[in-house]
Amino acid sequence: MYSFRKSKKGFTLIELMVVVAIIGVLSLLGLRLYTGQQDKAKEAIVKANASTVHTLIQAELADGAISDVLDEIDCTATSCANMQNPFENNIVATATPTAGEAAGVVLITASGTSTFTVEAYDAKGSLMSNFKLRAQR
Repeated sequence: MYSFRKSKKGFTLIELMVVVAIIGVLSLLGLRLYTGQQDKAKEAIVKANASTVHTLIQAELADGAISDVLDEIDCTATSCANMQNPFENNIVATATPTAGEAAGVVLITASGTSTFTVEAYDAKGSLMSNFKLRAQR
């Protein structure tokens, strides 16, 4: 005669649904942390660009070519091969400010003939907090 024994092999549908739900929650948490780290990395690139521009300005000031400082630093993504804007593929560094600077832009302002300020903008287009470099002769 055929016996109706319950087999203990395999998983129930509820167990599989619980596992899928746990995997979904963990992947959402991981994705959120990943996007936050991407923004931090892009802001680090912008800070590195600002530091590079600051070094270039200091070198120009040391050479004494004050009038050429802004002309040589003012660049777009095509003329600054070693620097890139991680947020947009447009201006990397500029000495001519426009209203509401774009994300990732390094802004250079001159006060007088021997003092320059280098500022960097974050993903929202606002000035990065606690990050302002000055170069002066």
